[in-house]
Amino acid sequence: MRNLLFVCLAALAIGSVARFQQSAPGAQFSLSADRVIDVHGHLGSYKGYDLDTATLLSNIERYGVRLVLVSNIDGAELPGTTRNLNETEANQAALETIKQQRGKLRGLLWTRPEDGSPDKIEPFLKNDKERLFVGLKIHPEMNHFPADDARVDGYLKLCEKYQVPAVFHSGKRGSDSDPAKIYAAARRHPKVPIILYHMGFGRDHANAIAVAKDAVTKGDAQLYVETAQADPEAVLDAIKQLGATRVLFGTDATYYGKEHYARYEKLVKLLKEKLSADEYAQVMRGNAERLFKLR
Repeated sequence: MRNLLFVCLAALAIGSVARFQQSAPGAQFSLSADRVIDVHGHLGSYKGYDLDTATLLSNIERYGVRLVLVSNIDGAELPGTTRNLNETEANQAALETIKQQRGKLRGLLWTRPEDGSPDKIEPFLKNDKERLFVGLKIHPEMNHFPADDARVDGYLKLCEKYQVPAVFHSGKRGSDSDPAKIYAAARRHPKVPIILYHMGFGRDHANAIAVAKDAVTKGDAQLYVETAQADPEAVLDAIKQLGATRVLFGTDATYYGKEHYARYEKLVKLLKEKLSADEYAQVMRGNAERLFKLR
């Protein structure tokens, strides 16, 4: 009788532990089964945020992310906030880290149209036999130029030459990173896939979606949108209006620090619930594989 009582109590205890594990915040959330590619991550330092490489690698391991595309935010011209490195310095530093973590990271070359040049960027692509860099990063706000500035053209010509996409920080209407300005630059280079990070940072998502839809309808530019900090319902709206092939999963890692990917649990669950398996796979990895040639 005593043995039977012990068995029953043990079973109850195990059941309680299992229920606790199932209900613990974030305990079940993992991206490993989905082979996720995050197209928006960072190396470098930014005052007030934890962008340490160790934090990024810990997040990748903990949440089961397959691959993160990173750019070195120290190329941003923000003295006192970033290291404000020139194009060669910023991208060389990124290269060293990516070499060590090739299975987890690939690079996006940080550009500085305000004081750099495509000639300084090209060697990183021309000599890249391992394809450590798979695209260019253009940030009109942090590097202080309008997205449709003629100085952007040389960089987009490099994208066409080496058949890699460009990613732009996109913001609100009237700003240097207004999606309409990015669209204007994209029309001058219609062979280059261009991804609107944040789909309008600061929740101006409807405008970014409308601009991208205009490009899709007219067929005069290759615009895509990305999900970092975007409202989950806006992401669904983007998929509805543009199609799943035009939306890429990205998170701005590690903007939220040590448990960065936990902040995207709501979005991931909503996409799994509302999308077909094929649509979900396209958003979470397929579009990145295709555009950045990651297969």
